[in-house]
Amino acid sequence: MKRNTTPKSKILLFKLLLVTAVCMLPTLSKAQTSESCDCTIDTLGLRTYLSTLTLTENAPLQFEVSNSSALFAVLHGYIDATTPTVVQTFINTYPNVTTLVFMQIAGSADDDANLLASQTLKNQGLKFYLPAVNAYAQDAFIASGGVDMFLAGDTRVIDLNGEVGVHSWSDGTNDATGFPVGHAFHLPYINYYVSMGFSQADAEAFYYFTINAASANSIHNMTETEIENYKLRTCKYAAAPTYTISTNGNTISANLSGATSYQWIDCNSGNSPISGALNQNFTVTSNGNYAVQITENSCSGTSPCILYNTVGLTKNQSSFSGEIYPNPTNGTITVSQKPENTFEILDSLGKTVFSVKNSKKNSLTINIKHLNSGIYFLKLKDGSVKKIILN
Repeated sequence: MKRNTTPKSKILLFKLLLVTAVCMLPTLSKAQTSESCDCTIDTLGLRTYLSTLTLTENAPLQFEVSNSSALFAVLHGYIDATTPTVVQTFINTYPNVTTLVFMQIAGSADDDANLLASQTLKNQGLKFYLPAVNAYAQDAFIASGGVDMFLAGDTRVIDLNGEVGVHSWSDGTNDATGFPVGHAFHLPYINYYVSMGFSQADAEAFYYFTINAASANSIHNMTETEIENYKLRTCKYAAAPTYTISTNGNTISANLSGATSYQWIDCNSGNSPISGALNQNFTVTSNGNYAVQITENSCSGTSPCILYNTVGLTKNQSSFSGEIYPNPTNGTITVSQKPENTFEILDSLGKTVFSVKNSKKNSLTINIKHLNSGIYFLKLKDGSVKKIILN
């Protein structure tokens, strides 16, 4: 099964081991790309070197390197059966290179070759850089299989206005969207994203986004918000970073991956360290104020404290006797409950967004389109709650 090709969009299908299918469309756990003092790329002299090159998307993938001591290489072309050998030869010949500059990567014409080459690049721990479309005289973009290869970067830096094109695959008759969520045909792509370091949830969210973004014979250039939300970047450079954290249920996560160390602290106890809380993710077991101290190779800092007072809410969901539909929702929900109940909508931190009394006999319709996407809780007067997912 091959994805159709359009300009800038030869696509791949990896032949990976299939796993148990998912049964519902995943929701995205959004997180802001974190600043980092280690988020640097080695591109000194790139502009001068690019002026000596003639780039093309219509030839097999090439690595252009100025000399044996260069710290960056320029990529252009499409991925084909020769790419794994080209990648290995490049690695053997230019061991000093730390940064790959993706200039014109149209996609893949060979499924297995893309998988093998991308995994080889992943194992090198390289930095990948996509310039903005107008950064240099020659265009820069990644599309389709080129996007998949870009995800193999240990550090991924995308300029503002970087061009990232995605779309659906096709088996020659049906687009990917013709197969239900969780179908075995979807899983090779999801498995690949997981092998590149995405969480299962993020891999599913990005994959299903791509196949719904454009048909197989079209292309969708991702917006800046989409690039951020689907975590194509790993970091943004800042000499003195502002570290950020995000929440998902009872889990708080540092948005910066790959730091030297993490230490979660209790802001209500003089920023005292929490014993054993040394990972990027921290599961909250009691309400309070929390932050994380992050250490990188070149600097360290502490995130803002975040108030958490929803511990125990999810335990009360089983006592919610009514129904909420649709859930997930795009902005309007209907609640079936007793008419005397008062409803409150809480955000992920337990803060009341608004409340309303049900004056109808059997149900209440609530419009929450004005809220940001994320997880909310609907709480009744009797204390029972129900989680709401707003897309």
